[in-house]
Amino acid sequence: MSRDAVDEAPDDVREEYQIIEMERADWEAKEKEALKNGIPLEGPSPVDPRSLDELQAEMDTQRANLEMNLSTNPGVVEQYEKRKRDVRRISLHCPENAS
Repeated sequence: MSRDAVDEAPDDVREEYQIIEMERADWEAKEKEALKNGIPLEGPSPVDPRSLDELQAEMDTQRANLEMNLSTNPGVVEQYEKRKRDVRRISLHCPENAS
């Protein structure tokens, strides 16, 4: 995030960004020390290891999924719910073990 964007962000966003940056810097310091001492770090990294391209691809995928869900015909859901009720109603009236 650019310094100008941080400076212009609302207070709550700026505070959240600062917390994330402190966690990232702390993790990087611990990682550097662990590598120097040849010991593994414990716990998950607060830093997402994905590249910018990978994050963009994930956002595009999620956006496409949301758009697909938004454009779903509401009649399909209503039809499914009606059939589900019909099956339940019919199954209540049918003997389970007809011989």
